[in-house]
Amino acid sequence: MSKQENQEKNISNNLDALILCAGKGTRLRPLTDNTPKPMIPIAGKPIVAHLVDKVKDFVDNIYILVGYQKEAIIEYFNQNNNYNDYAINFIEQTEQLGTGHAVLMLKEYLDKNGTYENLNDFLVINGDIVFEDNLDGFLNKNLENDMDNSKNYIGALEVSNPENFGVIVTDSKNNILKIVEKPSREELPSLNSNLVNAGIYRFKKDVFDILKNLKPSSRNEIELPDAIDELIKKQQIKAITIKGYWDDIGRPWDVLKANKELLAHIKSDIKGEIQQNVVIVGNVVIEEGAVIRPNTVIEGPTIIKKGADIGPLAHIRPYTVLMENTHAGNSSEIKNSLIMEGSKIPHLSYVGDSIVGKNCNFGCNTITANLRFDDKPPKVNIKGVPTISTRKMGTIMGDNVKTGIQVSFMPGVKVGSNSWIGANSIIDRDVENDTIVFTKQEIEVVKKKK
Repeated sequence: MSKQENQEKNISNNLDALILCAGKGTRLRPLTDNTPKPMIPIAGKPIVAHLVDKVKDFVDNIYILVGYQKEAIIEYFNQNNNYNDYAINFIEQTEQLGTGHAVLMLKEYLDKNGTYENLNDFLVINGDIVFEDNLDGFLNKNLENDMDNSKNYIGALEVSNPENFGVIVTDSKNNILKIVEKPSREELPSLNSNLVNAGIYRFKKDVFDILKNLKPSSRNEIELPDAIDELIKKQQIKAITIKGYWDDIGRPWDVLKANKELLAHIKSDIKGEIQQNVVIVGNVVIEEGAVIRPNTVIEGPTIIKKGADIGPLAHIRPYTVLMENTHAGNSSEIKNSLIMEGSKIPHLSYVGDSIVGKNCNFGCNTITANLRFDDKPPKVNIKGVPTISTRKMGTIMGDNVKTGIQVSFMPGVKVGSNSWIGANSIIDRDVENDTIVFTKQEIEVVKKKK
């Protein structure tokens, strides 16, 4: 329910929400060089906007914890008329001192504003997750007919690879007995659980007292899992199973996977200018202000945002998102990719299974290869560690990158922001930020014989 509706009806939902968006998202670099991870667009909308949309009609107040590149998040909500009627507040975490410290920032903020007494139960949601569940289990006043109002709750997700997460062990009534962080394969059978922490919580105010009394971890941080361990000892926390698709966006291919999952549910909505002989197949969103030029083929599900200029003779294939003011030119083909604001793919280029940052410009016949000859998944460097990606993985490109003509990128290559790639270059390794790459050629000139 919106802030305005609550005020008009003089009612309260007795529930607030805190969304944690202060982290740096280093595993997603160069995509997060200039953009906080929660502002990475999924299906045409930032991750944090998806989260706000999940809760905005069911809570009294929304608090977004910001830090790294905070201006981008604040500006998005302040300038978006869709959120004018909702109580969205921003809390700055100047130092990232742990997830527990992040939750404590809410109490500090409310104390300063003299509104702490108005806080009842509150949701905490990690700002880097995308999920399908509508949170009924958390929003239901009786919480699945559990009348014990002393309980806290944590979202639990069934997965096939629990060893990569915090594994939750419960009793028959969903009371949490323990959480084991990333257990070894040898340890897994004894846990007998494939439930993991989904990064969604419902807490009572008592959690603040626990957090204040916690000792810093070995990383010198106040850790939320340590507070949850205390709640487990007091038998005060239960699990609520999260249904449907869920993913934490930690690596570039997670962006494309989440994009694909959400695009699968869009419905056609065509408001832009469609010129002669354009073919549109499947569910396609074309916003007002976009132009689709003659003889272009668009296969859905696809989203084309306002200001985009597509064609002529372009081929936009499924699971592609072209953000605001992008361009795909004559005979260019884009497939299963995210092209961010202001980037241009002018002519005779191919972009597949790739993410292109903001304000990039491709020279004629720039190609992103996305499949190895041996059909094995490319390895992508994540914080310096070669990490197996998905079977098809193209280029991960930062902002403000320019390429000359006839440039080819090999599968899984990362290109840092503000880099220039010279003509006829074949890029088979990562390119750091602020780098100029060029290919030297020896040209021999011989006079014609008469």
